[in-house]
Amino acid sequence: MKIRLVIFFLVFLFIGLAFLAYAFELPKWFLFDRKNALDEWQEKIFKDRVLYEVRPGRKIGELAASSEQACSGLLYRMKFNAVKYPMISWFWKVTKFPDKKPVEEMQGGWLEKDDYAARVYVIFPSWNFLNIRSIEYVWDEDLPEETIMTSPYSKNIKLIVVESGRKNLNRWVLEERNIYLDYIRSFGHVRSLKVGAIALMTDADNTVSTAEAFYKSIKVGYEK
Repeated sequence: MKIRLVIFFLVFLFIGLAFLAYAFELPKWFLFDRKNALDEWQEKIFKDRVLYEVRPGRKIGELAASSEQACSGLLYRMKFNAVKYPMISWFWKVTKFPDKKPVEEMQGGWLEKDDYAARVYVIFPSWNFLNIRSIEYVWDEDLPEETIMTSPYSKNIKLIVVESGRKNLNRWVLEERNIYLDYIRSFGHVRSLKVGAIALMTDADNTVSTAEAFYKSIKVGYEK
């Protein structure tokens, strides 16, 4: 079911993305500093709804995400040249990891391990559906940082572990990534690279458990 939903979501979304341009100033900031901050985002539900709640602060607010055996994400459509403006940064905080059993206890194997307390997606549209690609930056409890994996759902989705372990549990952590260089590391060299959307997701459906994380101060599309 989840695989079918992912495929349907990508077809529906990126046929539109391939034809549309989005005008805005770079860099684009997401501060979650007002109650209606999520009006700009689209919710995509794969299995039940994750609770996403904006908590405005004095200057910079935060986005709380709580998953109870659920999988849904928030997506923001945007279009920019990732060769010229390759940088993305954000703060995130994990307070509860999904309960991933030892591999020998899993019935679903790789699929069951594909739950993460925090994910940040960068999505690259294409006129050809088969060429749509995505990078997922994840915080994993066990895998070493800078591990690059192929998603169990598609060879066109690569996961990069940018934070690992429990040492920073309940702490805000700043991440900054070069999208263009990460794309080359994940998929190989390209001359041009267009971003079509970013997304956030906290999920715990495959592990039938719970996960909780927070996001704030996301900055997208700037020069190093």
